[in-house]
Amino acid sequence: MTTKVVNLLKHIGVFSIVFFSIISCEKEIESIGVNLVDNNKFTANNSLPIDVITTNENVERVISSNIPQYLLGVYSDTEFGQLEASIVSQLALPTSSDEYDYGINAAIDSVIIDIPYQYTKEDNESDGKPKFSIDSVFGKKDVEFQLNVYELKTFLNSLDPQDPTKSAVYYSDKEFTKGDTPFYSGNFKVNAADTVAYIKRYLFDGITQFDIDTIKTDNVGPSIKLPLNEEMVQQLFVENVNGIDFSNLDQFHRDFKGLYIEAKKINETTSHLVSLNMAGSKMTIYYSNNMDEGDAEDLNGNGVNGEEGVRVKHQYNFSLSSIKSNILKRDKTNSKASGADKIYVQGAAGAIATVDLFVNEDLDELRNKNLLITNATLKFYIKTDADVDASLYPEQLYLYNYDENDQVLDMLTEGLDALGGKRDFEFNEDNEKIFLNSYTFTITDYISELLKQDEPVDLVKLGLKVFNSSDLPESATQTKLKDFSWNPKEVVLYGHDASAGNKKIKLEISYTEINN
Repeated sequence: MTTKVVNLLKHIGVFSIVFFSIISCEKEIESIGVNLVDNNKFTANNSLPIDVITTNENVERVISSNIPQYLLGVYSDTEFGQLEASIVSQLALPTSSDEYDYGINAAIDSVIIDIPYQYTKEDNESDGKPKFSIDSVFGKKDVEFQLNVYELKTFLNSLDPQDPTKSAVYYSDKEFTKGDTPFYSGNFKVNAADTVAYIKRYLFDGITQFDIDTIKTDNVGPSIKLPLNEEMVQQLFVENVNGIDFSNLDQFHRDFKGLYIEAKKINETTSHLVSLNMAGSKMTIYYSNNMDEGDAEDLNGNGVNGEEGVRVKHQYNFSLSSIKSNILKRDKTNSKASGADKIYVQGAAGAIATVDLFVNEDLDELRNKNLLITNATLKFYIKTDADVDASLYPEQLYLYNYDENDQVLDMLTEGLDALGGKRDFEFNEDNEKIFLNSYTFTITDYISELLKQDEPVDLVKLGLKVFNSSDLPESATQTKLKDFSWNPKEVVLYGHDASAGNKKIKLEISYTEINN
């Protein structure tokens, strides 16, 4: 946006109306950008359909560190191909003890990675037990995928190596090195009933069980629980065969770089993805040791007094720390190519669409007509016969200035609700919301400024993507879009080809012509 109007909108209080007001204000005709003649004679209620050209563009990578949601799992279909989503993360040192020391005859009882789901608590508790449903699952949640946990061998730097004054940014296509032998490997699917972990406690022989602990969170919500290989963790974290420095966090991160939680497909099955915010995620080492003979401690159920001495239960919590990244591996080998008849839009390093307006029009001729634009809309229709699960249709798409990776003018002047992009709907006779197979955007202000005679704004290519909250401007002076795109939802839309009939994409302009 290079004109005075747009620059003004970026730098003065007009933007405060938008940010983030979702109530649009009425504008005087004068603000639309046309000058009225004195006799006020108009030719009203005209409609001008404008052909557009749509193209498809694969997204090679997106920012995948310091994001609000992380994907884990495998999903594929014949339209978009396959996505494998994995997570790498550093561990934070425990804070439960001033000194990291396992004591006398320590042996690990169990090691659990715990990642809370996002969930909704259901009202039905007929048996007295809470019921949950897991939110943000994409695909066939009853179909398993393979889940592996490795030691991460790539150091996650907190600072940008090229510019140490800035934080490091990791992208979804970065390749990370992992250990040879997994801490855990098994088939996995989401489980809304996974609310409790049972930890068996053993004497020093590692065979004789002296107790079992029932571990559950305060809110009793479900979580992913992955049991790691106790012997491998014993060697690294208790016997410390690699000489890991547990006294200094920076050195700890260099000695033990973190965990690589890897999702892989099983055969050719189509499975699912789950979205996780990772808050509260941790690796817990449950261990027991012998109490020092000189230490008189009341056990209070925290151990047992046996022939080999007093055996006491302990644990260390290593949270999955702030430096983590999503790995999004796309395989489009078997996906269908887009053409003029359809376009693809998919989040999480998937695909966007581009839209060229007025491709067969003479803009100068239109500007000379002195039009008062009263409404301008772009409507996209869903190609419902595509081999895509309808539950994966995005709730909202986003239209933006593709050429400058910037906001479209109507977002700045009117706000998100006025711009539109949510899936269209109507109410039936029972006042129930019925979703339609289309998305509509209103870009009246942009078209008005584009077609005005004096100092019109530039014609730009528009972009269409799956909406993420990070797409919204952060301030009145910062309007650029960011490359965050964790939402993996997808939709196939009709393009500009005539074979789409009345469902092809077009720009519909309503105007009043001023008679000079």
